Amino acid sequence: MRKSLRSSKRGVSPLIATVLLIAFAVALGAVVMNWGRGFVQQQTSEAEKTTQTKLGCSLKVNLKVAEIDDTPQLCYGGSGDVGYIELRLNNEDETNPVKALSISVAGDKSTYNNDSINTSIPVGLSAFLNMSYSYTSYGKIKNVRIVPHIAIGGVNTPCGGSPVEKSASEIRNCSA
Repeated sequence: MRKSLRSSKRGVSPLIATVLLIAFAVALGAVVMNWGRGFVQQQTSEAEKTTQTKLGCSLKVNLKVAEIDDTPQLCYGGSGDVGYIELRLNNEDETNPVKALSISVAGDKSTYNNDSINTSIPVGLSAFLNMSYSYTSYGKIKNVRIVPHIAIGGVNTPCGGSPVEKSASEIRNCSA
């Protein structure tokens, strides 16, 4: 008598198959949870840094061009390659000193950028700056933009959302 092929094959019992499927699902779930935890922690950390920077800059920076008798203390002088810009800035913030400045001067030929002015303006005090400016290279001044840098989390952070901007009509000739 012959045994049929069907009856001679043995399979996995339903109980063992169920245990294997559950073990596989638990292992897969653990892998997904570990990956998800790392991803969420990374996203949370990045969002926290961005929020700290934006809130710190919007709430903690109050930089203004000083005024004497309603005249902004921002002026230009010289000519050709020996031009200059003078300005006095007040840090009217109550808690944070300004650690550095970035200044951008838009001329009618080109834009002059200086991102490394390492001047500290303590809380409630002012600073006087005199910087060279080439009328030959950049042309007549159209606009001055000053971006303060403050310490957020121990890092000097530029506060691009809190700039001081003055147009050509607000900038006087120093000799006038």
